[in-house]
Formats: sequence, structure tokens, C-alpha cells
Amino acid sequence: MTTKTQTAKKQQERREAAAAKRKEVTEKAAQVAELIETDPATAKRFAAFAARMPSYSPKNQELIFSQFEGATQCAGFNKWKELGRAVRKGERSIKIMAPTERTKKDDDGNPVIDPKTGKTEKEVAFIVVSVFDVSQTDEITA
Repeated sequence: MTTKTQTAKKQQERREAAAAKRKEVTEKAAQVAELIETDPATAKRFAAFAARMPSYSPKNQELIFSQFEGATQCAGFNKWKELGRAVRKGERSIKIMAPTERTKKDDDGNPVIDPKTGKTEKEVAFIVVSVFDVSQTDEITA
């Protein structure tokens, strides 16, 4: 197998793994949303939880709630580092969906060019990202 073929195969495997993870996260959000709608006790707990996480979308609030109901403040690994905190070794991340912009491609994998502007077209997609709650971090000393 050539290097180009191996690279293409790895890219395909990564795409499939990402799609599977996206599907898993989306299904979990749907289950939690249904539980929130049908169970008054869960709805009450979720309302209190969502009030602590106003900067996240309702879908991401549901995802965080389903994975770590006690979360109070979430951020990514590097953001915690910037804030002078380190994620403790062995902590499990909380998966949420984040928007990203990428170049639109045709069936052959070539960038799509907008005929009016001559620039490549962009599209918004959602990717699974990992965040951690403040309770999963320690202050960096020295």
C-alpha cells in the first residue's frame, strides 16, 4: 500500500470515528431532552443546572447535565491552563458540540469556489470537543 493510500485510509477512519462520536453525543442529548420533558423532578434539576451555565447552548447544557450533573463551570484543557489551573490526571472529559468553519469541498475533495466572489466557500459544522469542570482541576502553584 502506498503512503497516499494509507493516509487516505487513516483520514477515512478518523472521519468515521468522529461521525460515530457525534452520533453518540447527539443520541445522549436526545435522551436527556426527553427525560427533561417527561419527568418534572429532572426538569427542575435541569433548570437549576442551566441557570449555572448560561454561556452554553441548551443542547450543550443537556450534554453537560447528562454527563456531569454537578458541573458548575466548564472550559477546555488549554483554557484551564491559561486560567492557572491544571486538569487532574485521570479525569474524564465532558463531551459537547462546538461549531467550526471549514472549506466546502466538492465530490472530488476540491474546494468549492464561489463564482460571484472567486473565494472558497465556507460551511459551518459541529465537532465534538472535550471540556472539564472546575472541580476536575487544581490550581497551578509555582
